[in-house]
Parts: sequence; C-alpha cells; structure tokens
Amino acid sequence: MPDIPEELAQRVSLLSAREKAQLALHLLESLEPAENGAIDEAWRQEAESRLDAVERGEAQTVSMEDVFAKLDLRQKPKRLSS
Repeated sequence: MPDIPEELAQRVSLLSAREKAQLALHLLESLEPAENGAIDEAWRQEAESRLDAVERGEAQTVSMEDVFAKLDLRQKPKRLSS
C-alpha cells in the first residue's frame, strides 16, 4: 500500500503558495469547522476595519522585518539568561 501522506506531500509541493494556503485553510476548517461562520465573519470585519484605518491615515503599517526585529530584541535577554 502506498504511503498516502508522503504522496500527498510530494503533490502539494508542486502547488503555488496561494494554492497551498487555500489547501491549508481547507484542512484546518475540516478539523475544527467554525460554528456558522461567526468567527470568520468577525475576522473579516476586523481586517476590513484595520485596512480602512490605514487608508484614512489613522493607522500605519509596520514591515515584517521591523516586527521580527522587535521580537528578536524582546527575546534576546531571555536567550542570554538561559
């Protein structure tokens, strides 16, 4: 009998990043379906609200590099004390 998870992993590796993200979302939803979509709808509204705030100039974006740099600085003292 073939190793189905390994075969699937090989096939998935050929997908685009967008297709992989869609597949991941589908798999996660199949593990824990959101009750009547309320959680998804709340996140959609939050994302729209944040985008609107940026477009109105009420909020600013932060680059991924800056976020990770700040996280690294926060973790550095913990790493040194370990």
